Amino acid sequence: ARQMIDKFVKNTAREVSIDYIQKVVCDYFDLPIELLKSKTRKREIVQARQIAMYFSKKMTKSSLANIGLHCGGKDHATVLHACRTVNNLSETDKHFRKYLNDLEKKLAIH
Repeated sequence: ARQMIDKFVKNTAREVSIDYIQKVVCDYFDLPIELLKSKTRKREIVQARQIAMYFSKKMTKSSLANIGLHCGGKDHATVLHACRTVNNLSETDKHFRKYLNDLEKKLAIH
């Protein structure tokens, strides 16, 4: 068990990847990753996608265009809008802020 943990710690000590962020967000909201990358505009899926974009911008060195590409071929303006939306919602919606705090903890463990 110790070897498994050591290997896991070594592998995750690097910068978080966009794919990893998407996986954590999808696990948290119980969504398949295909849905996150799809074109759907259902509110809960859009919100999860926006959160994934927000953390990708915050925690990786990826360009906005690259983040958009990973999130179903969105352009950089969509990623920028997602980050603004997440910031605004975190200031006005305490449930949403809890999602962000929970996810930030999960991502910080890496």
